Amino acid sequence: MSMVQSPGGMAAATFGTDVPVTATRRSSRIRLARRAIVRSLSVLICALSLLTMTVGGTLAAPSDMAAGSSATYQDGTGSYIADYALQFLGYSYVYGGNTPSGFDCSGFTQYVILNTLGIDIGHGTAGQLNHGTWVDWGTWQPGDLVYFAGTYRAGISHTGIYIGDGQIIHAANESTGVIISDLYSNYYASHYYGAIRVG
Repeated sequence: MSMVQSPGGMAAATFGTDVPVTATRRSSRIRLARRAIVRSLSVLICALSLLTMTVGGTLAAPSDMAAGSSATYQDGTGSYIADYALQFLGYSYVYGGNTPSGFDCSGFTQYVILNTLGIDIGHGTAGQLNHGTWVDWGTWQPGDLVYFAGTYRAGISHTGIYIGDGQIIHAANESTGVIISDLYSNYYASHYYGAIRVG
């Protein structure tokens, strides 16, 4: 349940437009309808894929996935987590939120893991660390949860989901919502606390 201060301490600028209100409302409704369709299709495709893997006996048991920091997600589970999270890019930040109506950072990770692995890791940022196996710096795989300290208060205060190529997706703050950030940037590297692999 945290916020990340915008790099440089500056809020994102808001630009006005000359679009009529009715056109803006119609555009918003269309965008929301498209998002709902994409979400529904994504969930259906992922569920069918998991069902197929389970019936075929190819989906590894969670205990096999969390065998240690060198363990890998079997059969693309980590990529499934990352892909699922990416569908929420641009969604709103709401303090205390853990649904698509609005996420805070730990609400976002809680929602994604619950809806991909069926594991409720809780909404408390620090408490989520108890639900996975430690992953060393630089050995992240897509789907790993990454944690930061001192972003807006002392202690563990922010989290996101590693999506590959040194990037995380996370609910950053009210001005940005769910965004993708570079884990190696000065800001995130200097606040890095650790990472876990849930399974």
